[in-house]
Amino acid sequence: MNGLASFRVALYTDPDAFLGAVDLALSELKPGDQACQQLETILEEAASVWRVGIVAGKPGLVERIDATVQLAAEATGALDARAGRLLADAWKHAFSMHRDPSAAYRYAVRAVEAAAAPVISPKDSLPTLGKMISAFRDKPDKWDFYFKVDSTAAPKAVLLGMMQILWTNEYTRHVDPDVQAPLYVSQGEAESAVVLALSLVNWFASGAVTPK
Repeated sequence: MNGLASFRVALYTDPDAFLGAVDLALSELKPGDQACQQLETILEEAASVWRVGIVAGKPGLVERIDATVQLAAEATGALDARAGRLLADAWKHAFSMHRDPSAAYRYAVRAVEAAAAPVISPKDSLPTLGKMISAFRDKPDKWDFYFKVDSTAAPKAVLLGMMQILWTNEYTRHVDPDVQAPLYVSQGEAESAVVLALSLVNWFASGAVTPK
């Protein structure tokens, strides 16, 4: 009883420990369990920044973000099984209790590579986003893109720019000679990368971008 009392004190005085314990308890349940639904109702009514989601196939605490973005992520993941798994891993590392920004960014890039390779580099045995960017930049007329009207920006140039932003800002792939350069991407950069990857994966997996 003393040990249980001490454990409760530790949980109630350390918010991170308490959330970690809740997350662990959720992982022992099945998706759709009544306890998960009850906790989600409590968190929603309390306007908590956390909600009950699915992490690596199990219930867990995830950051509460805009519902439309969450639904878009789930729908996009269903379009391409391989890219969807990678996108789910990126989402987990970016928004769950157990965050790893560098891993989130890495999986976001890989998700786009998985979705874009069959469209841009179907014959490349080792496709990378960098090589696909070069191929698209050199001969953009080889592909069709749903957006065709050029108002203030060329649609294909925007698509290329989005791919470039995602690729070039994963600066932690290599160690920068500048000793002041960061060794890891930030949480904000990782979240932005995952949301950016969400759009790119959707476009390539849904047929918005197709070879002529």
